[in-house]
Amino acid sequence: MAADEKSAMTPDDDAKVKQKLTLREKLCYGVGMLTGPMMIDVLGIYCNVFLVEVAQIPPLFVSAIVFTSRFWDVIANLIVAKLIDKTNTRWGRMMPWVLGAGIILVPVYFLLWYVPDFGTNGKVTYYFVLYLAMVLLQTSHNVPYRTLAMYMSEDPKERDAATLFRSLFEMVAIVAGVAIHGQIVAAFDPRLEQCKNITNGNNTITVHSLEKAETGYLVAAGSLCGVAVLATAAVVFGVRERKDIVQEHTDAPSEPFLKSMKEAITFRPNVDCLVVSFCFEMAMLTLEGTSALFVQYSLDLVDHVQNVLLVFVISVVFFMPVIDILVEKFGKRKTFMGSSLASIPLYIACQFLPARSVAATYPVVILLGFIGASPVFIPWTMVTDVVDDYRVKTGKQLDTIFFSLSLFAFRLAAALALGLTAIALKIGGYITGYCVQPAEVGFTLRLLMSVVPTGLTLIGLVFLWRYPITTERQQRNKAALEEMKKAQNKEEFKNGNLLPNDEKQQRQRLLQVNSIIDDIDESARETDYDADFALSSDLDLSQMEDSARDTDDYETDFGLASDADLTLLKDCKETTL
Repeated sequence: MAADEKSAMTPDDDAKVKQKLTLREKLCYGVGMLTGPMMIDVLGIYCNVFLVEVAQIPPLFVSAIVFTSRFWDVIANLIVAKLIDKTNTRWGRMMPWVLGAGIILVPVYFLLWYVPDFGTNGKVTYYFVLYLAMVLLQTSHNVPYRTLAMYMSEDPKERDAATLFRSLFEMVAIVAGVAIHGQIVAAFDPRLEQCKNITNGNNTITVHSLEKAETGYLVAAGSLCGVAVLATAAVVFGVRERKDIVQEHTDAPSEPFLKSMKEAITFRPNVDCLVVSFCFEMAMLTLEGTSALFVQYSLDLVDHVQNVLLVFVISVVFFMPVIDILVEKFGKRKTFMGSSLASIPLYIACQFLPARSVAATYPVVILLGFIGASPVFIPWTMVTDVVDDYRVKTGKQLDTIFFSLSLFAFRLAAALALGLTAIALKIGGYITGYCVQPAEVGFTLRLLMSVVPTGLTLIGLVFLWRYPITTERQQRNKAALEEMKKAQNKEEFKNGNLLPNDEKQQRQRLLQVNSIIDDIDESARETDYDADFALSSDLDLSQMEDSARDTDDYETDFGLASDADLTLLKDCKETTL
């Protein structure tokens, strides 16, 4: 009965089964965030503190390193997107990049937390080169990894489900990064203990404490490198890159890369999506990059730095499924706009939070985690909608380019957030190596936590309101793509290139049988088949051949009940020969 139902499946039914992702695939895909993305998250949170306080690099040089590496990211995105677009191996289009870049990232990330004894100029050069390498490798990993969702399924809901798991694990990556990196560094770094009871600003950090801090950063980096290797293995062995989707992209007519890039950049929904992604990502990264210093110097809660960061990211993870439910009910744009409007009072509250008030700090942090779930999850699902919308309008598939552009927008936002923080600290009078900073530094950090995110959110809301892909348009695009797929399947089915699984296997076996009969026929005519094969004349062989060829139910008429009978026939042929 089950076999009859399976054999009765149409090509469209078979395609729907293929599009359904298993829980294992979604989990393994999400775990991939514990590789390069986790490393970048940790760098985003601790980069300023490490380079300024541990590596002892002046803030302006830190800004130069960050800005230069992000401009290099522009070139890296173009190079990587073009190379990925031309990649087509037996292991898929995306997997070779995910594996290769994921492995090479490990030693580069580890070396980023090493402080060489080169002097200021030597250190600047060292971190400059490593940041360029990190950006290139991160792009080489992140573009194919995020684009991989398009090759796991053609169903938008399944892709959004995979993106949800990826977004959840993105926050898990931050939690793991903060928990592993932060706690290990805190255990090795005695400077926090030194700073607790200091009441004046003339105490510098000792050489011995710096050496212990450097050791802590290296141990933390090594631990995260081990996690990254395991996560890369989970993606490579646990996620299936659909060969039929890869083939569709391979068969699609190719155009000059720069022309495709120009079309993607000027595509109206993509422009709005890029600006929205940039604004909200920069707002979030400004919060992340400033939060540790904000808690330490503005709120004077040095004991709570690690705990505040953990509470924030755990809140984001906890509220992510809530945002997904709201998206299902109200749509992406309405949910995003509602949470963004709710974030503005919270940003303003950071300006007026009283110092040393634990009771006031943690509720604000939890609420920031709630509104922070939207910009982490929704923008990436918007990218898949843009890819589908462009395909419906033009018939072209530019998923790699669209994801590359989105990743560039996020990287640019990260660069500007880190650079803005470093420059603001310099203007505010931050003194490298001092445990207690001037009051102006605390005020500057409050501005970075309130005014900057508020302004970016307001700009992002304007472009989010302009964003044309509503829930209704998304559903129309889905229906149009399904019709395009059905038309393609019917055409291939008519030409005999696309058959349901059972029918395809039956025809292949029938061709094998016919081929064997032809071989036996030819060999029997050249030997004494009356004795060896027990066929009295050519007529018997012809009748046997016609019986197999004139019916589709060859298992009954030709007496082949299983593959064992087919093997027996092959043995019979060999005996005859």
